[in-house]
Amino acid sequence: MTRRLFIFTSSSTLAAQVAPSKQVVVGVIGAGFRGLQLLRECLADASVRIGAVCETYEPRMFGAVALARSQGHATRYYRIYGDLIADRDIEAVLIATPDFWHCRMTLEALQAGKDVYVEQPLCHSWQEGVELLNAEKESRQIVQVGSQRRSSLFFTETARQLAGGAAGHIQMVQALRTSNYLRPGVLHRGGVKFRDPLNFPDWQAGAASQVSYSPDRFLNWRFYSMYGGGPVADLGVHILDGLHMLTGAAYPAVVKASGIPSKEEGFDAAERAAIVVEYPNGMLLSLSINGAAPNKQEHSLVEGDGGRIQIDRQSLDPTRRHLANFFDSVRTRRPPNGSVSKTLPATLVCQMANLAITSNRVVRWDSVGSRVTAD
Repeated sequence: MTRRLFIFTSSSTLAAQVAPSKQVVVGVIGAGFRGLQLLRECLADASVRIGAVCETYEPRMFGAVALARSQGHATRYYRIYGDLIADRDIEAVLIATPDFWHCRMTLEALQAGKDVYVEQPLCHSWQEGVELLNAEKESRQIVQVGSQRRSSLFFTETARQLAGGAAGHIQMVQALRTSNYLRPGVLHRGGVKFRDPLNFPDWQAGAASQVSYSPDRFLNWRFYSMYGGGPVADLGVHILDGLHMLTGAAYPAVVKASGIPSKEEGFDAAERAAIVVEYPNGMLLSLSINGAAPNKQEHSLVEGDGGRIQIDRQSLDPTRRHLANFFDSVRTRRPPNGSVSKTLPATLVCQMANLAITSNRVVRWDSVGSRVTAD
């Protein structure tokens, strides 16, 4: 028995009119492509007010602030993220920065008593992941990780069917995720000059090491391992978290991976990768990642001893539902759909895969010691 499922986007509006005194006041850190997506979704929700925006590149910052003000929001701007976190008017922080900032900003926001919505990948290393997991346990604040599929009606219903035995005992999962963002004509490199101020020192301040002014690193950070996890993390984390949700899988036992480096000068993240994950319950997952494919694709096959479910990605973006769930958690203090404890395993698999590629070793998760080891 095979079921073939196609995913479509729901455009339903979730926002309800609320009094200004009951609005959640939000600060947005990072006003790039994803940050603006989150900002626009918040502007569509009458229960949310954009209190402030922080961005290191001024045109993005002023553009985001102008957009919010055009919708009637009294939005301030900050060049330094710590000033936004310290703003007493801000109740919740949305973090849409490069990966290497996620952990530090989340921890500082929690320490300041702010609730946090942080984009995936949740962190830049497995050590940061463990630190965030402990921080979530010790904090009273809400943390929603941007694994939007956790709020997808499709994934919720499919997970319910699979848990009820729709495919029997799940044995194998096969998945493919591709993008064309490393192909010529799509990737922008060389000769980039910013006419307006880019505060590069502050942009890279959270990195393990500092380099001289580089517009290329600012634009293509995800392909430098000191800033991001390359296509393995960037493309892999969402499909993996969705598959974890569908199958009930969590932390891996063993991750094996091989990868092909990018031909682009300076990039040190794998361009393509083949990943095999073994889980403690015996489930085996294989994932193929390609950042330099002709087009974008996503396909998954969940196979059990009683049938299979094939998922073809047409359009998937339950961001509005995921944000609405976050703001509901902020108001009610109920746990969100995408907590650190639920979503960290997918991020961890990506980090273990990158480590397996760079070390050419088998990588294991020690569940007792909460640490990664390599054979």
